[in-house]
Amino acid sequence: MKRFAVIGHPVAHSLSPLLHGKAYDLLRLDCSYESFDILPEALPAALRDFREQGFSGLNVTLPHKESMAKLVDTLTDEARAVGAVNTILVRGDRIAGDNTDVHGFAASVASVRKSIEGQTVLLLGAGGSARAVVYALLSRFKPSEIVVVNRDEDRGRDLLRHFADHAGDAKLTSGSVEPAGLSPLLDRADLIVNCTSLGLSPAVEGCPVKDDTVFRPEQVVMDLIYTPLRTRLIALATKSGARTISGLEMFLHQGARSFELWLGQPMPVDAIRPVIMNELERQQKESRQHP
Repeated sequence: MKRFAVIGHPVAHSLSPLLHGKAYDLLRLDCSYESFDILPEALPAALRDFREQGFSGLNVTLPHKESMAKLVDTLTDEARAVGAVNTILVRGDRIAGDNTDVHGFAASVASVRKSIEGQTVLLLGAGGSARAVVYALLSRFKPSEIVVVNRDEDRGRDLLRHFADHAGDAKLTSGSVEPAGLSPLLDRADLIVNCTSLGLSPAVEGCPVKDDTVFRPEQVVMDLIYTPLRTRLIALATKSGARTISGLEMFLHQGARSFELWLGQPMPVDAIRPVIMNELERQQKESRQHP
């Protein structure tokens, strides 16, 4: 039996065991998928233990993605560029690190390529997920401009400087989260991506834009959050008639990419999507009953 796991701190909330476990069932694979809560200071020793115990691969979630990039033996181009690892492949005595968030985002927005190539993309937030999004955009879609707004404006500028060598002809600029500065950016963007935690359960009333924001029907709005499935931002965009993309898509596709790297075959994403949606809806209903 091949063993896989997700590690993080905390990790009990992760839906990765359900995602991968369902795939193993559907494809009748002799594999197991576990979850382990690992403290940051225990990460180096834990990685050695996983290798010695014969694990074939790991998914890595917060807060270990950046630290893991410094512990593995080799990095893919994506992991090196983003500076974070979310997927581990154990190959004998060597441990390779990859970042499938790049693939996950790219697959999620592939259907709206025309709203990206040669167009303006606005990113709300400048954290680790924003790094994966920026690299995916620059390496796979070629927008004309990427604008990053972040509460800490210096962090936003640092992110853009990090990717300056990857920009090519794309213009990289930073903006303000203050309403007077954000409003015109929202209005002219073709794709808007929320990379912040504003709206994440249980603080579902949070939103990175004002409640009176009106989107254009031709705009595409993506929220990387998938708990809840319908965030306040997605609700506002839907009300305006804009096209929306849930963070669930990125979660599914980044997990599917890990699965394929480990096992050499595609994950049946379309068959698993309703299973994950049902679980998220169950959790959301339960949280309303027991706030």
